[in-house]
Amino acid sequence: MLINHDYVKVPLLFPTTDQTSTVSSDIASMKNYGHVDLCINVGLIGKAAAVTLKKSAAVAAASTALSFTKYYSTGFILEYDGESTSEPAAAGETVTGAGGGVGYIYKDLGGRLICYAHNGTTFVDNEVLTFSGGKTAVANGIQKNEDIMVPRTATSNTFDLAAVASKQYIIPIDAADLGDGYDCIQVEIADCDTATHLSIDAIFSKPRYGSEVPETAIYD
Repeated sequence: MLINHDYVKVPLLFPTTDQTSTVSSDIASMKNYGHVDLCINVGLIGKAAAVTLKKSAAVAAASTALSFTKYYSTGFILEYDGESTSEPAAAGETVTGAGGGVGYIYKDLGGRLICYAHNGTTFVDNEVLTFSGGKTAVANGIQKNEDIMVPRTATSNTFDLAAVASKQYIIPIDAADLGDGYDCIQVEIADCDTATHLSIDAIFSKPRYGSEVPETAIYD
């Protein structure tokens, strides 16, 4: 689907349920594009599941692992005051609300947390916050800006979809990342259970050839 002359969106997995085995997306070709953002949209999800990428020289099948380190996940902002210390919490610490919400900290800006994930329980105004590093504070409002995407680092070319509903994950890939002899890409997600709703879209950019109608990304 054409977004404009610079971006093309291709659905690699239409919304599906009952994911009781490995989920393999359609294979897309980067032959005509220099970059793709692979967007994984999660509705309900039964359990955490690992994400990996495959590459190939044709859209018929993909079996070679694709290395990657960077991805983004849905985050949120949580403001606070009444902190026990002005020392910022460290990246990777958790912050736990008295009502059971747990957030994972990307950055503490002093009175304002950028979090990259949470356990699905919403933080509420004026509840006590306890940081895993020992700091305490009070929530100044509920969590907000839940549409932000926070940079993350994949370990050993994989990361897990958290068992938390209504989240999005984006993996940016340059054509050069595929290496010589490869120009096709596929997303694989491990068994995430029958209650899961998933879709995967590829947003291609940096077209190699300018034209009124963009080139295909589903044929090689």
